[in-house]
Amino acid sequence: MLEAANCHEAFKQINDPLDLALIDYQLPDGDGFDVLKALREAKPELPVIMITAYSTESLAIKALRSGVTDYLKKPFTFAYLTGRLSELLEGKKNGDMPEGGGSREMFIMDCIAALIENNYTKDLTRDELAERARMDKHKFSKAFNGRFGQGLKSYVNSIRTRKAAEMLRNQELSVAEVAFSVGYGSVPHFCRVFKETYGLPPEEYRKRGLFI
Repeated sequence: MLEAANCHEAFKQINDPLDLALIDYQLPDGDGFDVLKALREAKPELPVIMITAYSTESLAIKALRSGVTDYLKKPFTFAYLTGRLSELLEGKKNGDMPEGGGSREMFIMDCIAALIENNYTKDLTRDELAERARMDKHKFSKAFNGRFGQGLKSYVNSIRTRKAAEMLRNQELSVAEVAFSVGYGSVPHFCRVFKETYGLPPEEYRKRGLFI
């Protein structure tokens, strides 16, 4: 087992034989993403776990985008850590363990949800998100449905219509402007989806003042 107390020491060991890397996000002379970047360049397929005491949405998204295999929030027990290591190295399933914020799959789905929330106006496809999650599209769909109780299309529509309902407060915005602002390319399509969600077309919803 190799150990490094800082980025400088870690960089010296990048090309040594490694089966898995545990990286702390906060290091004395940098952060774990500096080490992660170097590892990904030298060993693209190496499993990497990021450990942090700071668990924010933006940090989790950055970790996923940077190619982290798993992401653990401190504190956690040694038994929990060894369970995660077994899952990665031996293919064992330890997703039922409740510590540390849930299973790796749950973490990935929550990162994907945050990614969608930040990019809901874009046409994010299942294939694109599955690739980001490093899953095949069928496993991704199953995991997404299991986590959120609905498919990707319905989930995105729920975010868009919620944002649209907020925007309808602004009387200066037309329904068309609201539709395009939340990511719909067709006003009739937007009105249909909005009515399915709220029971009223957007203009009627606005007239009645039924703002969320």
